[in-house]
Amino acid sequence: MSQERLKQAQQRFLVVDDHEAILEGTVPALKNAYPDVEIITAQDRAHAQQKVELYHPELVVIDLSIPEKPYAPANPEVGIQFLKALMSTTPAPNIMVLSTDIKPLVRLKPMINAYEGGFAAMDKSLPIREMLKLIDMALRGSIHLPRQVRARPEFDRKWLEVLSLKFEAGLTDKAIAQRLGVSDRTVRNYWIRIQDTLGVYDEPEKDLRLQIQIEARKIGLIN
Repeated sequence: MSQERLKQAQQRFLVVDDHEAILEGTVPALKNAYPDVEIITAQDRAHAQQKVELYHPELVVIDLSIPEKPYAPANPEVGIQFLKALMSTTPAPNIMVLSTDIKPLVRLKPMINAYEGGFAAMDKSLPIREMLKLIDMALRGSIHLPRQVRARPEFDRKWLEVLSLKFEAGLTDKAIAQRLGVSDRTVRNYWIRIQDTLGVYDEPEKDLRLQIQIEARKIGLIN
């Protein structure tokens, strides 16, 4: 494989934060945990958008409060608008929000719940090990929002449709994707999010989908 094709195939993470001290802590931690991944950085929305378009990163780690362009003041609204743009990108990158104030994410909850990629968020004052744990969740397509954003467990309308089509209509995942007009990947991510929200964990001796069905019936999500 040529060097150019190798470069194109390499997995990349983009870290967006205007604080050099944070970058100096986050980037080495990511390099240590994911040694085969190229870590790229940006300190404002303009450069971050350029790098998303150029590199199509697998994961974007972002502070909500970032500048629009170099030397401009950091503003949470800039981060919110950039997140909206990211969640409209194809293919959908996985997202990890690291911020001192994550409450503005409440405004994006419907969009987050329907998002095709993984999405996690936490206060940046928490330990690096917590960040890495949540990044792993985001990379497998799950959603994790902190308690102050997630007032209670919520089930997106599409998740309920997936449960109904599977356990009441007996459709396969491929048929469910066609019925809902979404990709196979989106349906897989819906299952992960349903599983996480119901608190169902992989156990080798148990059928995962059957456990999801049992828990969904217990709380009245399906008949």
